[in-house]
Amino acid sequence: MRGLSRVLGNGYARFLGGRRRQRRLPTRLRGELLKLGVTRSKGCIADILRRNGIPPSPQRKGLSWQQFLSRHAEVLLCVDMFTKEVWTLSGLRTAYVLFVLHLGTRRILLAEATFSPNGRWMGQMARNLLMSCEDLEIAPRFVLHDRDKLLAWDFDAVLTSALAKVVKTPFRAPDANAHAQRWEGSATGECLDQLILVGMGSLQRALRIYRDFFNGHRPHQGIDNRIPGQ
Repeated sequence: MRGLSRVLGNGYARFLGGRRRQRRLPTRLRGELLKLGVTRSKGCIADILRRNGIPPSPQRKGLSWQQFLSRHAEVLLCVDMFTKEVWTLSGLRTAYVLFVLHLGTRRILLAEATFSPNGRWMGQMARNLLMSCEDLEIAPRFVLHDRDKLLAWDFDAVLTSALAKVVKTPFRAPDANAHAQRWEGSATGECLDQLILVGMGSLQRALRIYRDFFNGHRPHQGIDNRIPGQ
């Protein structure tokens, strides 16, 4: 045990890069000790750290991600985009679908598609979204979306000008925007993937019909099996 204490005493400092690392310190030190042929449990290592004046770091202050979503659901909009192949006279073309979900009611506020998601179109969609929020008496404070570059310019600029704060999900973390991901899966699996779409008009019509069904007829467990439009 004394030999282990000497190993920890000489080498632990390089692992203390901050509170986040300190929480993982027993596990990381155990791995380093295994490379030296020393086998000790994480509990044993944590006990040695405490006796040497290196207690576990306190819990991180602030809300968890789930707490943040639940507390701000009434003023939070979930935004995402996905692609869909559409038949045209020139063959298959990739269409881009932009949709926005109000977390508090699960209502889909916007579901539009285009072949060219340029800045002008994205800015107009943001303005349409703000008008829908005004009609429904929704005052968005937070807009949640991933780090897609299509959302990072004109779309965000219009929303921030309306005093909404853009919250971007971490890299490669789709579950951080799970409600939007769920609607994308429902819209594609239950509707779009069951159709042969010819032209942008057919895609827009399918999105409109499914959005109306989702908002007006489908109960949701997350809101006590109520229907978003009621």
